[in-house]
Amino acid sequence: MHTEEQKQKILITFLLWFFLGGFGAHRFYLGWKKSACVLLGLTILALLTMVVLIGFIFYFVVLVWWIVDLVLMLQKKLKFADGTELL
Repeated sequence: MHTEEQKQKILITFLLWFFLGGFGAHRFYLGWKKSACVLLGLTILALLTMVVLIGFIFYFVVLVWWIVDLVLMLQKKLKFADGTELL
């Protein structure tokens, strides 16, 4: 069974993933700052280049990454940076 603190961490991670996942918020929360910055950078680049239609390519990469992160969380492979289990 999960403790209350673990349940809160799981809930916070999934909420951050759902609402702000494209900006890497869940990865910042888990401590994966480098990959979170890359994800944030891709999202910003996608938004800035959307006018010339290249941004859709970057946004597609962000969308795939967002879905892969969900799969990793559900498979218990995405953990906190210090090795602590999420689920």
